[in-house]
Amino acid sequence: MVAERLDVAFVPAECPGSEGSGATHSSTVYIERLSRRHDLTVYVSTQMDASDADLPARDRVEYVLHDRLPKLPHPIFTKIDALREESEALESHDLVHSYSSAFIPVLADLSVPTLMTLNSYLPVCPKADLLYHGERKCSGPGPLKCAGCVPATALKRRQGIEAELRQGYVSAGQIPFVRRSIERADEVTAYHALSPHLREDYADIGFPEEAITVIPHFYDDHFHRPAESPGEPTDPVSLLYVGALQDIKGVDTLVRALPLLREAGYDVELRIAGRGPYESTLRSLARELGVQGSIHWYGYVDHDELPDLYADSDAFVYPGVIDEPFGRVMLEALASQTPILSSDVGSMDYIVGPAGALFEPGDERSLVRAFESLHENYADHQEAISHQLERFSEERVIDSLSSLYADTALSSVDHEV
Repeated sequence: MVAERLDVAFVPAECPGSEGSGATHSSTVYIERLSRRHDLTVYVSTQMDASDADLPARDRVEYVLHDRLPKLPHPIFTKIDALREESEALESHDLVHSYSSAFIPVLADLSVPTLMTLNSYLPVCPKADLLYHGERKCSGPGPLKCAGCVPATALKRRQGIEAELRQGYVSAGQIPFVRRSIERADEVTAYHALSPHLREDYADIGFPEEAITVIPHFYDDHFHRPAESPGEPTDPVSLLYVGALQDIKGVDTLVRALPLLREAGYDVELRIAGRGPYESTLRSLARELGVQGSIHWYGYVDHDELPDLYADSDAFVYPGVIDEPFGRVMLEALASQTPILSSDVGSMDYIVGPAGALFEPGDERSLVRAFESLHENYADHQEAISHQLERFSEERVIDSLSSLYADTALSSVDHEV
């Protein structure tokens, strides 16, 4: 289906074309791809300096910039206020699509069709992780419940007084934002969820399930490597982790698994690409377990260098302990023809399929069993990657999103009639 070309207001996560989170990178890629099919005006609200960013598709896209916004009294509310200043301009478009989850209160005030991408838990959790006291999945927010959870979680993460105070202040300030977002959830025309479990989680908290369509990310061609004949893992077997070094990423489980893998007779080296407040704890744990010589700490790795790092590794490991909204790194691994070991959280089974093996989050012995299964059936997992990757092709995903654009605009017209 070829969707009608629409005049779309696109609200990205942070400043596109800048270094940042996975959502920032995804916003950049979506602007580049969607602007080939639709007329895009991009409304940026950020504390960053947009002059430092390589804004995508400048020859096709008009930008409205609100950058270098103050972080006080609260960063999320200064962004919301900046976007509200553009309400009249937003009303002039066929559709307003926010790829940031921070703007439900703004979209709810508009009379034009609106689409919100659910790519984080921010609208339903002040900490954006939906973990109660940082330990178990939360059933839903409440003012008193969140007020107790925010400081308790900050203390448990032990990321330093400054980081804990800063994060605690930001999260506590987002409690009223969460309440407003949930109260006005029905006033957004449609929602785009990145994964099935995200749709279920939001529906359980009260968002209109019938208005939520699941469309995953597509893989980045920059990471794509042609499929080759299935091979065998190297010796030593190289396991790669890419991501932030935070307690919720579960990298300590991976480090704890190394001596168990050694006891089982496997020669394994771990490659860790990323930075974060948990690094010193992980290094201490590695020394305590006597596996520091089996770990290579790469620190921050430039995006352009990551594809080769994936392709040169035998398997990618995601040991996270929370339900990630999607897990873009999984597609990076698949595109690089790298089999996956992943904790069984969120929709990882939906993404990985037969191209890898799953283990229980936080359980190093379960990780070892999954590794043994992957190692024993390595060629089969590698051979399954190409078919699994087809589900996340750019053409397929952009077709689906363009169809959702058309349906959202049409449903609003039908409602008015």
